[in-house]
Amino acid sequence: MRITQYQSNFSVGEIDPLLRGRTDLQQYKNALEEATNVTVQPQGGITRRDGLEFIHDFGSSFTQFKVIPFEFSINDSYLLVFVVGRIYVFKNKKALQNINNTTNDYIVASSITEAMLDKLEYTQAVDTLILCHEDLQTKRLVRNSDTSWTLENLPITNVPQYAYAFDRHQPNFDVTPSATQGNITITASSVTTDTGTAQAGGSDTITLKSASSFGSDDDPNGMFITLTSGTGSGQTRHVEDYVASTKVLTVYPAWDTQPDNTTGYKVEAYAPSAVGEYLQVVSTFGRARYVEYVSPTVMKAVVEVPFFDTSAIVPGDWESEHGYEDVWSNTRGWPQSATFHESRLYFGGSKSRQNTIWGSKVIDYFNFDVGTGLDDESVEATINTSQLNSIVNIVASSDLRIFTTGGEFVVIQSDNDPVTPNSFLIRPQTRLGSKPGVPIEDLNGATIFVQRQGKTINGFQFGSETNSYQVQNVSLLSSHLLKNPVDIAIRRSASTDEADRLFVVNGDDGSIAVYSILIGQNVIAPSKFVTSGEFIAVAVEISNVFVITKRTVNGSSVYFLEMFNPNHSLDASKSGGAGIKIEMQHLEDETVQIVEDGVFQNNVTIASETVSGYQGSLLKTTGSISANSDIVFDGNFAGSQVTCNGTSADMGGISRQIFFVWNSMIASSGEKITIVGTDVNGRAQSEEITLVTGTVTYTSTNKFLTISSIKQPFNAGSLTLQIGVAAVTAEVAEFPIASTASYEVGKDFTVQAKTMPTEPVLQSGSLQGVRKRIVQVDALLDKSENLKINNRAINFDTEARSPATINYPVAVLNSIFGFPFSPVVGGFNQRTPLTFSRGNTYVFDLSDSTNSGHPLAFRTSADESYTTGVTTTGTPGSAGAKVTIVVANDAPDNLKYYCTVHGNSMGSTITVITQSDPIAQYTGLKTNHGILGYATTGQITVSQTDPLPMTVLSLEYKMSVGS
Repeated sequence: MRITQYQSNFSVGEIDPLLRGRTDLQQYKNALEEATNVTVQPQGGITRRDGLEFIHDFGSSFTQFKVIPFEFSINDSYLLVFVVGRIYVFKNKKALQNINNTTNDYIVASSITEAMLDKLEYTQAVDTLILCHEDLQTKRLVRNSDTSWTLENLPITNVPQYAYAFDRHQPNFDVTPSATQGNITITASSVTTDTGTAQAGGSDTITLKSASSFGSDDDPNGMFITLTSGTGSGQTRHVEDYVASTKVLTVYPAWDTQPDNTTGYKVEAYAPSAVGEYLQVVSTFGRARYVEYVSPTVMKAVVEVPFFDTSAIVPGDWESEHGYEDVWSNTRGWPQSATFHESRLYFGGSKSRQNTIWGSKVIDYFNFDVGTGLDDESVEATINTSQLNSIVNIVASSDLRIFTTGGEFVVIQSDNDPVTPNSFLIRPQTRLGSKPGVPIEDLNGATIFVQRQGKTINGFQFGSETNSYQVQNVSLLSSHLLKNPVDIAIRRSASTDEADRLFVVNGDDGSIAVYSILIGQNVIAPSKFVTSGEFIAVAVEISNVFVITKRTVNGSSVYFLEMFNPNHSLDASKSGGAGIKIEMQHLEDETVQIVEDGVFQNNVTIASETVSGYQGSLLKTTGSISANSDIVFDGNFAGSQVTCNGTSADMGGISRQIFFVWNSMIASSGEKITIVGTDVNGRAQSEEITLVTGTVTYTSTNKFLTISSIKQPFNAGSLTLQIGVAAVTAEVAEFPIASTASYEVGKDFTVQAKTMPTEPVLQSGSLQGVRKRIVQVDALLDKSENLKINNRAINFDTEARSPATINYPVAVLNSIFGFPFSPVVGGFNQRTPLTFSRGNTYVFDLSDSTNSGHPLAFRTSADESYTTGVTTTGTPGSAGAKVTIVVANDAPDNLKYYCTVHGNSMGSTITVITQSDPIAQYTGLKTNHGILGYATTGQITVSQTDPLPMTVLSLEYKMSVGS
């Protein structure tokens, strides 16, 4: 029996293996059993995922990261990478240098610990980023300019209060309000006070003088005692209890310093510490909060419940409530999350008040004064239900949305009315709960969050049909892709060729679950991204998706910042153009792949390179050097002398160890100098070297790409300083590629998509368990260059390569030819082995004056002159001088470039290759015949052999069913 199976699209993506038997589902027909390192297009096809461009090497010093985008304006957008004690700032894929004029490439953030990073929450408004963690005093990071940032404590005023140790008393004196409501004064009268010298003291007691004014038990309860002199002077406490017979008065809280018989004291109705406490009328009604101390008998207050009248309130008819503290402090912890919503700054939860939310005054974002409850004054509410609702995050949307460990809540605003203290009501909606430490994202009005146990991804959104909030299970068909989610980010589509993409980083296996989402069409298509290592964190800066990756390089775990780039097809990759050399130190000793002009090359191992030359006196400074002065450099190390005027000197475009020779040393043994510069990745680099007396050569441990200064704290007197590049093995990994247009070096990744088992239902019944022989597959492709179907390669045509012209500016340094391959301006690489491609033209520009007397020519490996296709123009060292070689198709595989005067020692080798023609991108139908599978499942597996473009729009395959 012949059956034709047609899968017109893959718009459901990879689905859960538990759905293997649900052939009745419509989604089954458009699903994949596996979708690894592919993305699902809005039109339904699958395409190879973007490669990862290498951005920055964090090495192995840091293992925990938090990545936060910061968009200041249309032209100024940044990526902030938080590590222990530091914040790195990236702009346009480059780490910014000399932050805050410190020579550092990071913002100092000493209060941020490793334990905080996974639950560090934030919100941003214009130039200010607010950082929250329950153990971190709330910070604000303010952008002043690209390289000027201020990290400081958030200047909060009128911190909300809570009665952590609530207590009440009925003081034995009258109080009289000046008015029944509003801002008033409270005046105490008929007050018995006491002053004197104590007889003794305890940890929380003090024995008053024998002739104390208080003759009955509890007389001073609710009043304040202040130690005025002697031991413990300056402390003020609440009077909790008094025993008249012993004169022992008990205080709260306990003394910091225990009083004794030298301590003077006074007991009065009020003290400054009464601010924040309450007066509560119990006989009728009235309640006021003390806001300012005026005198021992007068307090300013704000009325919360109007008083009946302004007559005196006698003892027994009112109570004093105390035990209130700031809800945010080093003792009680700090806010856990924040957001800006309708001109207020909201904090959600704190270490000691996990289920409370606070909102600032309107347009007074750091002021949390409750005032008299006017519409623009601060708001506060606590979520009290039958279960714990620790607030995980709060989100500003059409309503204020609150996500807790126990459920989802909103602050409903009827008829678009603003939030006020009287209308600030939190209402429960759904009860899934959110996972702490995982960000919450907004997508077209739906708030995306990870369920508390990390088992589902959900969208929380208002439904107009039900007039209530509902939760949509985004991962309903693909929960198997979620393996302890630790980070999420959303990239919104920028064209009709893209879908919105949700990236979910998994903590268990380091993969990323990627959901391509079209909300309007109810399309959710998941796939899985993996790499040679692990994904650690993800963030989206406008349209760029950045990830922190953990990779094993040379046997050690290292961490990179990388970016998904549609122009890259490899991971941890760098790219270059014709004749451009790139450095690959971050993958030293690793086997990598190269894609050159659209052609996949053989695997290559990145090896270290021994650097010779550059020895001797490259800078000489003779004479007296002032104490604490810095020696700074200008120019490059191409000459024997440079002028010191403040700009950095490059090290020839390659990071190298350097040496220092100190002669006529006057400094004492143990003095130190500091070398300051940058490494190959642009990171600030410094090294201290301890000196001894005498003439000694010192070699740096670190490798420097540039040197900006040498700092020394002493008066060195008369000395000669020699600086050079040590003739040592430097950790250099470079690729000089003479490509026609571009090349890329990096790590390949596995691409595989597998259809669901074919289970057609015929009149005769199901075909489950019946062998199916696949005899033909028709794949509809778009702009593809490489494809395998069921492990059989598909043939693609090639297109003729156009010959290219590559220019090599040449200079001579220390009698060696050099080429400016390095990205550092003025940097030279010497004795560089070159690669020529047959058919290409190479022009060596010899106009630099250093070429005078050094004619450049070519030889065979047997040192025989090679002149085929070679044209010499002008005299080396003069304008227009050059040597041009058109590489013949029959050129030998090995050549040399050399100086006809000084021989081979000035040059190096040339490898001559025949470049493969690039694959022509193909759009259309590719048919593959033959036995492509014989199993009960009847599945098609799409994969690749080379890291080249691939997009599959649909598959049709014919099967023969039965034995």
